[in-house]
Amino acid sequence: MMDRLENFDSSDLMEFIAPPKIKIIGVGGAGNNTLSRLHSRKIKGVETFALNTDAMHLNNCQADFRTVLGAKITQGRGAGGDPYLGKRCAEEDEEPLRALVDGADMIFVIAGMGGGTGTGAAPVVAQYARETEALVVGVAVLPFSTEGINRRKSAIRGLLELKNNSHCVIELDNEKLNDVTKGKYPMGQAFRVMDDLITETVQSLSEVVTEPSTINVDFADLRKIIETGGNAKVLYGESESSEPGDVLDAVLCNPILSPLIGSDYKGAEAVLLHISTGNELTLNSCSEVVSALEYELSDDVNLIWGLRTDDSMGSSVKVVMLVASIPENETELEDIKESLSSLGDSVQMIN
Repeated sequence: MMDRLENFDSSDLMEFIAPPKIKIIGVGGAGNNTLSRLHSRKIKGVETFALNTDAMHLNNCQADFRTVLGAKITQGRGAGGDPYLGKRCAEEDEEPLRALVDGADMIFVIAGMGGGTGTGAAPVVAQYARETEALVVGVAVLPFSTEGINRRKSAIRGLLELKNNSHCVIELDNEKLNDVTKGKYPMGQAFRVMDDLITETVQSLSEVVTEPSTINVDFADLRKIIETGGNAKVLYGESESSEPGDVLDAVLCNPILSPLIGSDYKGAEAVLLHISTGNELTLNSCSEVVSALEYELSDDVNLIWGLRTDDSMGSSVKVVMLVASIPENETELEDIKESLSSLGDSVQMIN
């Protein structure tokens, strides 16, 4: 028996390993811009796909695969800011899109909201992905208020559609860039702040299940949390200091990651929490961070947490937290109605 165990080395173990297949899909101009940055990171175990109705913009996107959406409808000239046309293009290409999402374990759908392709097509892509039983995480970026009332209304409707078709959605708002940059950054640099945040969040969530950890979290853990259902949110923060207060501020006080619809995770019943750290986070400090993040959760929460140590990080600490099964907030629908009514609209989905 011992001889058999001694001969069962790591090369034998590799026969049983089937790493999760993760696909990141950028839809529309903003989604393509972010995807290029993600693609340049060469994240292990991840494939990138760029979709756009605008062939010229798509040609400049860096991705493993690029596809013109609705080429027969728009001739590659874009959706003209019309989400209904964007949706129609995605439905027209249903067969190739279903083939694209097939076989993945986890799919990120990244899009800017308020225009045509991202707003209209991203929810359709998410729907196709979810019907394959993959875990689907949406990433939605809302426009500046100066882009106009109609674009803002369209963005909120697109966000709601993406929420309906994804397991959870990471919400970001360009308007909140002013809170971070104080309005003093050049436009290109300000947009890079947003792209970097999306890139770090998506990469960290992907590496939770593609990279080994000291306290390991596997794909089955992630699926278990996601499949509890209900409302879900993703929180992310990176601190240059290992002091618990600084780490918690980075996770809980990021103005860009504060969602437009809903705000907290009080009473959540399922959480996946992962911490990556260098060599300075003490056991007591780590316990303090985890305890503080647990404070608003249900008393009987199913909390799965992992820890990865990397000496090259020094004093830095990164935290990614996927919160699921958040109890329905009675005021949330009212918040949605208020967001739309303040823009002179009623609650109405894209049909």
